[in-house]
Amino acid sequence: MNTEEKNGLKLLRFDSFKELPGLECAVSTRQSGVSTGPYAGLNLGSGTGDKIENVEENLGLFCAALGAEPARLERMRQRHTANVAVMTAGGGVPPENTDALLTAVPGIPLLALSADCALTAFYDPARKVLAVIHSGWRGAFLDIYGATLAVMKMQFGSEPGDILAGVSPMISAANYPVREDFMEKLKAFYPGGADKRFLTLKEGRHFFNLRELLRLRLEALGVRKHEFMHLCTYSEKEMFYSWRRDGEKTGRFGLMAMLKE
Repeated sequence: MNTEEKNGLKLLRFDSFKELPGLECAVSTRQSGVSTGPYAGLNLGSGTGDKIENVEENLGLFCAALGAEPARLERMRQRHTANVAVMTAGGGVPPENTDALLTAVPGIPLLALSADCALTAFYDPARKVLAVIHSGWRGAFLDIYGATLAVMKMQFGSEPGDILAGVSPMISAANYPVREDFMEKLKAFYPGGADKRFLTLKEGRHFFNLRELLRLRLEALGVRKHEFMHLCTYSEKEMFYSWRRDGEKTGRFGLMAMLKE
């Protein structure tokens, strides 16, 4: 991971994407921007309670930093699903109940938003195909990574071994205690017993490691070229919005990616 200051914004870049001529990708932080109050900074989420004009201006700032056209920006109405939408033209109505966007068309910026969940970019440099993905524990359990790869393979012939994956900061296990209802869902998806590789017990409480579950899923799917940004959205208050830390009145940071013309 490397940090870049551009147009007054602090952006995070993946080292593995740095030298790729066909891809533009960055993760935003909350620094700079025009939002105020609990959304102070570069809030990119329009459904948060922030003023819509502030969100649109922030999105314009993020687009400008990446050389993207705001009018072609593709967003989605995230609902913690494993649903994937293929985008062929920019600037349309955000697809409902969707947590992954996919395109093979240059110049269409794809955006995923978070306030603790993981944001991921999949890039196939051989076939020039790009996806952005939002995944919390629900999306991970539903295997949104597998669903996205299946669409990439079916539509464009992508193979997991060719995919480069970059995964944003997310909430760390140390700040992610889970309750009994979560444990019941975990047992339903892993009937052989909760996997100790992404679940720990400390002082009588269970803590969930979303990052490790996603890493294991990438490995199992055959995506071995992956890079994780090891920052915690909960603990890095000056850099990230966090739903678990701040509650419903908080903003969203984003991962934006675009195939270059």
